[in-house]
Amino acid sequence: MEDMHRIVDAAAAAEDVPMVLALIIHVVGSAYKKEGAAMLLMANGKRVGTLTAGCLEEDLAERAKVVFAKGKAEAVQYDLSSEDDLSWGQGTGCNGVITILLEPITKELRQNLLSFKEKLGEGKSVVRIIRLTDSFEPKGDLYIAEDGAEFGSCDIPFTLQEDRKNPILLKDTEGGPDLFFVHPIFPVPHLYVFGAGEDARPLVSLAARTGFKVFVADWRPALCSPEYFPEAAGWIVGKAEEVLDQITFAKRDFAVIMTHQYEKDRKILAHIKDAPLSYIGVLGPARRTERLLGGRNFPEIIHSPAGLPIGAKGPEEIAVSIVGEMIQTLRSRP
Repeated sequence: MEDMHRIVDAAAAAEDVPMVLALIIHVVGSAYKKEGAAMLLMANGKRVGTLTAGCLEEDLAERAKVVFAKGKAEAVQYDLSSEDDLSWGQGTGCNGVITILLEPITKELRQNLLSFKEKLGEGKSVVRIIRLTDSFEPKGDLYIAEDGAEFGSCDIPFTLQEDRKNPILLKDTEGGPDLFFVHPIFPVPHLYVFGAGEDARPLVSLAARTGFKVFVADWRPALCSPEYFPEAAGWIVGKAEEVLDQITFAKRDFAVIMTHQYEKDRKILAHIKDAPLSYIGVLGPARRTERLLGGRNFPEIIHSPAGLPIGAKGPEEIAVSIVGEMIQTLRSRP
């Protein structure tokens, strides 16, 4: 899961605790994390998210105390290019210059984050645009949801590209001195696992811990249950047609078919092959999947055999290969 999802959840749950949002807005060279990475620093010492492998977090915590006290955002720049043990990089391999914006969670920012959380919960992406001076002093922000809803306080002198998927720092397109940090955030991807066999357990567990919201579907209530899949977000019990009638797929969703029963796999694949999914993984050889599709070649959205070709053996390694392939698809999609 992107850190921003966990940060918003934490900010919503701890409204009375002073908090500072640390956000990477610019990187020159290499870094542990890139633009858009975020961390929440709370006055009670709790932290949510990470920005580096550990070389900056303690200094950021001290700076956050100052931001708590002043109630005013500030930017800090770290040069991690030196590899001696007296430098910030401390030989960790971070060889870039990182600019981090520290923002106190004011009443206004918290309300905007709650509205942002609501939109993500509806399955809609949101772009946050922060207007900055040329010295990185914030002048306001604007949130644009996928459905066109807007909230926030700043104006932007440009039209947002619809295919924007990576955070970026832009110059004022009208030639002014201001900068704009454009930060798209997407809803948590859903994964539907069809089949609650023993080999589905490591897949569900790894996918959930990697950031997918996982739903398990199966006809056996004893297996499709919180006791058997405690890390799943939901359990859908019933025959294939009953289960499929309960699911509305979205274009960012993923599915893996692993019932190990030919007729059930055939019904499920026939139903979802044209759904607006990002990924459909089918266990078993490609020839079997072609048979499931009535002898037709399958489109690129269908991955069979599911998973990256890493020579995986056993349920755990197969789960790694499938989750790796899903992450590859997630990161490369427009």
